[in-house]
Amino acid sequence: MAESLNTVDLDDAELLEEFHRRGWTDGLPVVPPTPERVEALLGHAGLAADDVLGGIEARGRSLSAQQAAANATMAGCAPEHFPLAVAALCAMLDPAFNAHTVMTSTGGAAFCLLVSGPVTAELQMATRHNALGPGNRANAAVGRTLRLVARNVFGARTGEMDASSIGHPGKFTLCLAEDEPPAPWEPLRMELGYGIEDSTVTILGTEGPRQVANHLNPSPEGVLTTMAAAMRCPATYPVGKGHQAVVVLGPEHTAALIEAGWTRRRVREFLADASRVTPAEIEAAGVFLEVGTQHDMTPGPDGRLPTVRSADDVFLVTAGGYGAGWSAYIPVWAPTLHSVAVTRRVPAPGDGLPSK
Repeated sequence: MAESLNTVDLDDAELLEEFHRRGWTDGLPVVPPTPERVEALLGHAGLAADDVLGGIEARGRSLSAQQAAANATMAGCAPEHFPLAVAALCAMLDPAFNAHTVMTSTGGAAFCLLVSGPVTAELQMATRHNALGPGNRANAAVGRTLRLVARNVFGARTGEMDASSIGHPGKFTLCLAEDEPPAPWEPLRMELGYGIEDSTVTILGTEGPRQVANHLNPSPEGVLTTMAAAMRCPATYPVGKGHQAVVVLGPEHTAALIEAGWTRRRVREFLADASRVTPAEIEAAGVFLEVGTQHDMTPGPDGRLPTVRSADDVFLVTAGGYGAGWSAYIPVWAPTLHSVAVTRRVPAPGDGLPSK
């Protein structure tokens, strides 16, 4: 926040109202970022107050470790959560993610975090029941940190920089922790080129999650055709233009695929192909094809248009609790022309800034 290096002297009865008055909150109560709390987070991460995590050139602003720690404190982070929050913020500020556009778009994108690795167990993150819902401090606080930083440091407030026409609840916090998949599948981090011992966080600018129900069809084709039906909905803006997407497979659907011998690569290739759409499908939904814009909507040799740019743009995560057969789909809010996913390794406590 522009005022983050200043202090205010208020009693408990006045503090929350003053933070609301100054526009420092997301509408929910915050934890007072006292100097002692902020220093505890910095010390645990091994960061100096003036270390710079990154910046947004279009805004002419950068993010210091002290500003990050103050907002993480407000979001509810304990010191042990801060290295993960730092890695997520560094990913957010990578130019490839294009945070300025994500924050300013009328599409109302959330900062969707995918956490993979030992850190999920160390922080006791929710990976099974309610994996995308409330109830876990680490999931909620780390995700919320990014929104408060966007608001307080980079000015992404409604009426100023955040032009979201509708928005969605994921803009409060959207942090998904991977439940390690059964063998022989490898976890997301290894698919992205990291080691089994690493912990990673991947950020995408997304719409809200859609639950995907398939309770009775145990075949791999049945499960994935249902998922592809959710992916190809023409009401989702980037359909036909090529974007990235998060596919969250619940335990029943994961088991069906693994038991049938499907690899993660085969799953992603199936979804990339099955989610392609024809111009007629888009137009039948009342959506006009874009002509003469920055988005090329020329059908391929098969007469269809891509929903996801390629199989590599399907981020496959196993998570969720046992039930009747639930999975989820989280589309990115815009084509890859505007923003792509960025991953950072989560540093160990005391190691300072993350590496790529």
